[in-house]
Amino acid sequence: MRWRTDGLSMDIVVTDLVVVGAGASGLLAAVAARRLGHEVLVVEASELAGGTTALSDGRLWLPGNHLMAKLGTKDSAEEAAAYLEAVLGAETTASPAERRAAFLETAPKVGRWLTSSKLSLFATKGVPDHHGEAPGAKQQGRVVQSHPVDLRMLGDWEDSLRGPVEAPDLAARLAARLLPRHGSRGTGEALGAELLHRAAANGVEIWLRARVVELLSGTGGVEGVVVRRAIEDSEATNDVRVVARRGVLLASGGFEANQAMREEYLPLPTDASWSASGIVNDGSVLALATALGAATAGMDDAWWVPVLIADSQAHRIDRARSNPHGLIVDQAGDRFFNEAAPGVIAGRQLYERSRGVRAIPSYLIVDNHHRQQNSLGPWPAGTTPKRAIETGDIVKASTLNDLAQELGIDRAGLLGTVVRFNNFASKGRDLDFRRGEATSAPKQSGRRNVSLGKLAKPPFWAVRVYPGDEGTKGGVVIDANSRVLDGQGAVIPGLYACGGAAASMMGRTSPGPGAALAAAFVEAFLAVTKLDPAP
Repeated sequence: MRWRTDGLSMDIVVTDLVVVGAGASGLLAAVAARRLGHEVLVVEASELAGGTTALSDGRLWLPGNHLMAKLGTKDSAEEAAAYLEAVLGAETTASPAERRAAFLETAPKVGRWLTSSKLSLFATKGVPDHHGEAPGAKQQGRVVQSHPVDLRMLGDWEDSLRGPVEAPDLAARLAARLLPRHGSRGTGEALGAELLHRAAANGVEIWLRARVVELLSGTGGVEGVVVRRAIEDSEATNDVRVVARRGVLLASGGFEANQAMREEYLPLPTDASWSASGIVNDGSVLALATALGAATAGMDDAWWVPVLIADSQAHRIDRARSNPHGLIVDQAGDRFFNEAAPGVIAGRQLYERSRGVRAIPSYLIVDNHHRQQNSLGPWPAGTTPKRAIETGDIVKASTLNDLAQELGIDRAGLLGTVVRFNNFASKGRDLDFRRGEATSAPKQSGRRNVSLGKLAKPPFWAVRVYPGDEGTKGGVVIDANSRVLDGQGAVIPGLYACGGAAASMMGRTSPGPGAALAAAFVEAFLAVTKLDPAP
């Protein structure tokens, strides 16, 4: 990169590619672009790199990946295409045939590129596609993730990587990083660490605490950005004009942390505190893009996931709702969906149900078998802090009748539902919603259905369940090469987008675990390999 002033009021930086956002997809784009010989600047508004990926399981749904062979699984292009078409359905503005085809063609290339870049990936055993009944569905192999890594490889960057367990203040977080164990605490953190390490090692310039406040446009399209960069050890900032000769890639996430935008676009009720993304994605970069004429789509949708709220924080409850001795009911005490369904489907069910019955919040009710055997949000199995009960984050009662009264649930409805559910559990088959029969449910063992178990052992416990999310699905419309389009469908030269900044190709569903991250990686890879020529 070259710095100059030219007598202007702000510094000017010239580079080839500006990547807005230091999440995993942004870092992947930066590494790939650097290896193609481009100068790259990554700007990240927060103080930490890694994005939502570093807080997640880091799974990638990559059909046709070469690692499937190690599990004895094969995946043809025809099978993957048939499955994706069956799941996604009719084409939409954000999900045209060309974009789907580009994803299917590029996903295996991304898998090979990651392993050729020495990232330690493996195909995850026993993780099926979300829609096992669809043609081309696979029982395992399409999901890959990272092995744990030693975070010390990051050197000076170690304290700048976001992790899955963040302390509320920087001093406490840095102290936690001094624990003897330096291994990554999650596969998402491992993936983020690997990409951050390679970005730094390959000469990518990374600015943290650097917020994009303007997209610069001219006769040739988007020509760069203005970055408001924090001055080290100070509350002051300095604006820098960054000229991007090859383009600007928006990898800045969605708008899940922006309450006003949530209320404008998402189904109601909605609350930013329900988001489990763990990132302050405020949609500000999306607003800059739309001001330049970028089209948007999917703004009313998100990567839904049921959550509970504890200490004002959202916590996913995937395993807790899928495991035996528990069920979810609405205010009338009725079950209304398969509790073991994939998160994006289960979260949407709360909104669908609330059209006719009060279902936000709903209630996850478990017996003491469940509470002793399973973690629940932030609480380990068998451990429920007294404060959580006092604040009402979790409710405990000696009988289901008392529990219903405490929560304001219809008592007759709840008792009738539990009797019916317990009968299903005894027979090993859920006749209402087929819980445990779908391929995304826990694997069967010697028992007929390991997802079902009676609610019988007191005391009984309950948490309120909200339609949380892992990020919004709406964003700018992009083409098959990740180029941003305007309202007439024309390319905005020099502007690209991926991940949460772009309208999701996946529509209102998800083909498998890790589909959002995989799509972000593919979109980032395509953007970099299809960059416009330098002027």
